[in-house]
Amino acid sequence: MVQQLPDAEILFRTWALAQSEISSLVGTRVATRLPNGATLPFLVITQLGGSPSSDEALIYEANLFIDCYGGKYGSTGTKGQPDFAQAYDLAAKTIANTFDFTTPKKYTSTGGEVGIIHGFYGQAGPTRVEEPELGLARYNIEVVMIYGASS
Repeated sequence: MVQQLPDAEILFRTWALAQSEISSLVGTRVATRLPNGATLPFLVITQLGGSPSSDEALIYEANLFIDCYGGKYGSTGTKGQPDFAQAYDLAAKTIANTFDFTTPKKYTSTGGEVGIIHGFYGQAGPTRVEEPELGLARYNIEVVMIYGASS
């Protein structure tokens, strides 16, 4: 039986939603692009590339770029300045969870896609991104996710 690699972005999304420190901030607001008028905070995943990590098994390394968006400053989210503290908190908790992930685990997405995450490395960030024209707070992080098909 031929195994097929799961979609790395979907697998990372499934992993992120299973991390209570992340999901407590975003609920289910994790996707591959930021929708217009999105409720914030929001996590956006982009796969920049990847490569096989072993000749013996179907194990891949996905280079992921993760944008962490925050809303407007203030408890009601209506003040004019972007809430960089909210965006930074999401980025810091996301990167911390990748550092703390040490045991391979099988994940099944809401769409039924199954894969195993073996770990993460190459973490970088959080890096603040200034986008005054959008009025949103944004930090980004980069990680390499080691993953494979589920047997």
